[in-house]
Amino acid sequence: MCTTITVRVVANDLDFQLGQLRTSMQSLIDIRGFFFDLHLQPKFEQVRFDLTLSSREPDARIKALARETDRRCPQLGLFRAAKVPMITRWYRRGEKEPVLTDRLAIRSKLPEERLRAQAARAAS
Repeated sequence: MCTTITVRVVANDLDFQLGQLRTSMQSLIDIRGFFFDLHLQPKFEQVRFDLTLSSREPDARIKALARETDRRCPQLGLFRAAKVPMITRWYRRGEKEPVLTDRLAIRSKLPEERLRAQAARAAS
């Protein structure tokens, strides 16, 4: 919700022609501290945030909207300050490839890939 409001405000400020906006967020959370080990603080291992917009604006303008939204959004700022591994992808409605993909606090492997590998090793 916070990012959706920020996108709308920034689009207005940039005189960006924005139609529909759809957002989707998925997170990978270490729940051990929530359920099993009360000595651990539950935490986000990874966040994936997809924004899909309807617009005829060129890719460069969508990228400018994304960068300014990232700079001004309190929600995204919290994830950034906490160094939560996050992938943010900006899509144009109807297209399969994102116009822009940002990776925050991600080294070579995604946390989900690392955790899948650990689970596979533990299962064998």
